[in-house]
Amino acid sequence: MGSPILRILSLALAVVVFATTASAQVHVIGWQTFENAGADNNSGISDTTPDSNSTFDANPAGSNNGGLYLTGIIGPGASVLGRQGFGQSTNNTFLNGPTFGSNSVPPGINIVDVTLADGSPGMRIGPQGGAGASSWKFRGNGNQEFGDISIKNESDYAFRLERIHFDARSLDTNLNAPKDLDIVYLAGGDSNLVRADNGNEVQDLRVIRAVSFPSGETNPSVHNISASLPDALSPTTAVRIGPGESASFRFRWSNFLTQFAEAQIDNIAFSGTFQDQNNGFVAIDPRTIVEINVTDVSLSGTSFFMSFTTGDGNADVYKSTDLADYGSGPIATGVAPGTGVTVDSSATEPRAFYVLVPEGEPGP
Repeated sequence: MGSPILRILSLALAVVVFATTASAQVHVIGWQTFENAGADNNSGISDTTPDSNSTFDANPAGSNNGGLYLTGIIGPGASVLGRQGFGQSTNNTFLNGPTFGSNSVPPGINIVDVTLADGSPGMRIGPQGGAGASSWKFRGNGNQEFGDISIKNESDYAFRLERIHFDARSLDTNLNAPKDLDIVYLAGGDSNLVRADNGNEVQDLRVIRAVSFPSGETNPSVHNISASLPDALSPTTAVRIGPGESASFRFRWSNFLTQFAEAQIDNIAFSGTFQDQNNGFVAIDPRTIVEINVTDVSLSGTSFFMSFTTGDGNADVYKSTDLADYGSGPIATGVAPGTGVTVDSSATEPRAFYVLVPEGEPGP
């Protein structure tokens, strides 16, 4: 892929966002636990802090939210209506398994393979049989059979949303419990999930996945789902969330006899890849972006100085007199950022152009 580079002429200053090697890294944001919307476990769910988030960057470049390139919401704020479900179940005898979605990996995702939202190594929080178990419960009473979730792209790049993962549990032989579940796309508000084939928004209430629970079972049944977004559309096409935009979805339980028996959902996650919309939608990983910020330049005799910072690491310096030929290699390597740093001690030409790239990366 082509990468933006920094060129300095005379005393011109600039900020460069330099992309290192392109990568089709799959990124994941997901919830293992759920926060109550009110004072107790029957108050619905309101959660803006997904436990797992592979996009954490300790040295973020470009647009981000607290070092995260993806964020998510459950309940209020996830859509226009912000449906919250019934609340939280803390029963540790069911759900709370080791994967987001399908038990087959892929398309399911091992929870321990996804870093936590603060960049810590991936781990299971509240595993089945352990302390801290948490799942999202629903029942057919006063919109408590509905639950809304959203994902926001905080980066400067398009995000190709590929799968929604979740585990769902209900009991068909309990006539009170909901038997059917689907997840649909919600248009409106801030939601804008765009088809790659024609640039149009996905149709409101488009069903992404529908499941029914088997008849005649004596024990609750669990579906471990990793639903493909492209496969849910006709004709099939990739879907993208633009920079700064969101996509909202709703879980809908149905087919229950009375209102009070519960069903649950757990291990909810979104997965996909970032793409550079300004470079043919080639794969890119925002975490590999290095930002170089030049704040001052000066020339004294035959020495050329720069004051600059980098998001991470040192820089290599390339030089040209015609903006075409930058030589066979850098004129300086491993130059540490700082104030008044000498980048060229042989600046004797009438004019010169300088390019800074992250240390070890290809030059112009």
